[in-house]
Amino acid sequence: MNKRLALSGIVLLALITTSLINPLFVLAQQEGFTVEGRVVDGSPDATAPAGLVVTLHQEGAALHEHLETTTDFEGRFQFENVVPEPFVVYGVSVRYQEALYGTDVNLRNGKPEALTLKIFEISNDLQIIHTNSASVLFSDVDKEAGTIAVLEIVQLANDSDYTYVAGTDVPMNLLRFGLPPGSESLQVDTRLLGADVVQVDRGFAVLAAVPPGNHDIMYTYEFPYTEGVETFTKSLPFGAEGLRILSPDEVLTLSSEQLGSPSNVTIGQRPYQLIEKADLPRGSRVDVTLSDLPQPSSIERIFYTAKTIRVEFAAPAVLALLMAILTVFAVRMSRRRHTLPVLADPAAAVEQQERFTLLRLVSELEKSYEDGSLPAENYLRQRRVLEARLQSTKED
Repeated sequence: MNKRLALSGIVLLALITTSLINPLFVLAQQEGFTVEGRVVDGSPDATAPAGLVVTLHQEGAALHEHLETTTDFEGRFQFENVVPEPFVVYGVSVRYQEALYGTDVNLRNGKPEALTLKIFEISNDLQIIHTNSASVLFSDVDKEAGTIAVLEIVQLANDSDYTYVAGTDVPMNLLRFGLPPGSESLQVDTRLLGADVVQVDRGFAVLAAVPPGNHDIMYTYEFPYTEGVETFTKSLPFGAEGLRILSPDEVLTLSSEQLGSPSNVTIGQRPYQLIEKADLPRGSRVDVTLSDLPQPSSIERIFYTAKTIRVEFAAPAVLALLMAILTVFAVRMSRRRHTLPVLADPAAAVEQQERFTLLRLVSELEKSYEDGSLPAENYLRQRRVLEARLQSTKED
């Protein structure tokens, strides 16, 4: 925790120092900039209508202000006297035919160039959506909780000249993603503007318009297991030009009769198993066998159960637990007279390593934002995801 606070203090000091010596902010105290641009329609034989409402978003720790203007007959818009403030991110957006479009605005280097907001006519045809790639990573196994942690990244592609919007009269036309039975702790991240996530049968759906281009959807979750071998089923409603399934060697063992045997790869000096398959058609379902899943010993089961017992039964439970431990200890001592070594708690070591990794990712994220290689919108979104994960590990 002290390291995290120190890191935040260093980053904040660097930002304050930069803002103090940056002449942009000195100039901003005297005059503002004009943010202007044009809305164009990218669909065939279409012209952006006049009178569209364009919003300038200003988001910061203490500033949440939105300015509005309308487009003229040529689709042009303008915001005058926009004074840049430190630690504030700016963006413009426009809504057209149930879809939201937007872009970041960079005011750090002075007056920005004229912006172009491209909109499209909408389509309810789900066939214009397909999956470029789908990746599944089995990142960890919690023996105590009996759960497997999963990270999935799906890149959806819309190669048409229209924005996909699900029709309200066809529920199955939602962007649906399947989850294993009993899944929990779902977190979804996407750059699709205005996206909402709702629970549906056997998974979740993303409520968002999908404009032309490629769009990543990343989600994490945990699902339960009880035996040493489990079957994981991956549904591909949009097909996939490429499917990748990975797991670190020490977490579990992968195999699949449909997809073939895994290959061995090294990622960041860590050995992984990798199963790959190309050109999977729409509606495909593939089964992957997860084996060598850790099972708790009898003593571990007793400890795990004791953690969940209600307070009023704690005293009898402690006595029963103590008797069970003494019984097992006596049996073992009768078989061998030497003292058994005490093993360190592997769960604590894994949690500590995860927190260290998350803090390192936060540090790298701050550096990328500071050197300008990461847009403000991406920075804020990724920072929220990392902070949420840090908070969850702290609570655990």
